[in-house]
Amino acid sequence: MKKILVPTDFSELGDFAYGVAHILAAGLKAEIIALSIISGPQGAIYDESGNLTNDEGNDYSEWTRRLAMNREKMRSWIEDKGDITDTIVTIGNVDQSILQISESQGVDLIIMGTKGLYNKTIWTKGSHTEFVSNHSSIPVLSLKCDRRQLDLEEILLVSDFLEMEKLDLSILKSVQKAYGSKFVLLKINTESQHRTDDQIKSDMEKFAQINELDNYTMKLYKSESVESGIAKFSQEQDIDLIALGTHQGHGFSKLFNGSISDDLINHLYHPILTFPLN
Repeated sequence: MKKILVPTDFSELGDFAYGVAHILAAGLKAEIIALSIISGPQGAIYDESGNLTNDEGNDYSEWTRRLAMNREKMRSWIEDKGDITDTIVTIGNVDQSILQISESQGVDLIIMGTKGLYNKTIWTKGSHTEFVSNHSSIPVLSLKCDRRQLDLEEILLVSDFLEMEKLDLSILKSVQKAYGSKFVLLKINTESQHRTDDQIKSDMEKFAQINELDNYTMKLYKSESVESGIAKFSQEQDIDLIALGTHQGHGFSKLFNGSISDDLINHLYHPILTFPLN
């Protein structure tokens, strides 16, 4: 992993995201790019580089002023963050800009702070993190609180372990290698479960072999729903990081039924890393 993108609105959410980026960048020897986006005016026209253009009949001087203010905020924000190697301050659609810039910059991981559904402000209501997680071809790590003490001893990898296919787990494997983490493969058993525990464990072993995992353990956990099971297990076991594959554009893991990744991002306080499935 070479580049980490941290979108920020200069609130504590950006500080939370940077705190984890700082930890990961140190172990993975990665660069950190800080990004600030001003939501553009309705109907605005942008050039090929994504810059706001002044067309006849529209006065964008207010956004030019905001852009200058944000550049000054960015300079102040990074003063005590010496491992940020580059900054980008721009105007545009927040969701699309994050996706476009992460692709153009060759980013390997996006880290975003979110307050889920508990805050209704434009930047923190969870919609940006949900959208990016559901549409990004790049893994996204979301978090709601200060995780600067994150030790990454265990990484929870949640699945139904029904589809035996090789996934792109390169980010998770890089983190595991850098921090000596253990994978915890978790299957939540609900009332609708039809496989025996032995069958599930056999499928989990096959999954681990296909994906060339090492240093892992397997866990089964009974719960009334997958979402509550993940939440309860993570709290009981003091899990450091939850990893979940998502099917792009639909907002849910194709290994589950329902919008599980969105629910977890919005309601769970553990850091959650979503990665696109094939």
